[in-house]
Amino acid sequence: MKLYGTLTSPYARLTRIVMLEKGLGDRVELVWTKTRMADDPILAIHPSGRVPVLILDDGTVLEDTALIVDYLDALAAPARFTHSADRCDWAYRRIEGTARAMLDGLAVWAREVIRPMGEQSPGIIEHEARRAFRLADYFEGLLAKHRVAGAEGTTGAAGDKASRLGGPLTMAQIFLFGSLDVERRLPAFNWRDGRPSLVDWHARVSELPSVRGSRPPSSP
Repeated sequence: MKLYGTLTSPYARLTRIVMLEKGLGDRVELVWTKTRMADDPILAIHPSGRVPVLILDDGTVLEDTALIVDYLDALAAPARFTHSADRCDWAYRRIEGTARAMLDGLAVWAREVIRPMGEQSPGIIEHEARRAFRLADYFEGLLAKHRVAGAEGTTGAAGDKASRLGGPLTMAQIFLFGSLDVERRLPAFNWRDGRPSLVDWHARVSELPSVRGSRPPSSP
């Protein structure tokens, strides 16, 4: 199989994390590409021109992050991501959806600022920046409450929600990490300021083998 992605796509990195978590590194060849060009090589593979794209051994093309994650999760047991029992855990799914919304908004912000200055929309940039920092505060609050509850030996709704951001990687954690990782290409997203719990969480997740292994070649 071949997994196509760009060096900057957070969605492509998410699929690489899942690929490594599922132990599929020796079955999937990574192909680095570029998009948004007149001679975009992805267009010869799939008409949408988006990444990530997974080409199966029989030539079938899978395009879309959720679809690729679904396929990789089903390919090797045990199911851990979209095919796990967590799909019926609505409290967890709510956190996952919020983390995904954060990443989607940041992707819009990051794409907007690379447009020529005269074509950028200050309104879109301001809207997505407010959303990103608001959601960073939300996750900081969840993680901070969980840490306090753990230190005091108590539990509660906020602590239970935040606990789902710990332990083995879930899609909620992967989406949240992908959101925070956008800082590499969007320095204005300085989410670390005043958010120590989020900084600690990001540092821990960054050292996981699958996360380290998913870094594109140009990353420090």
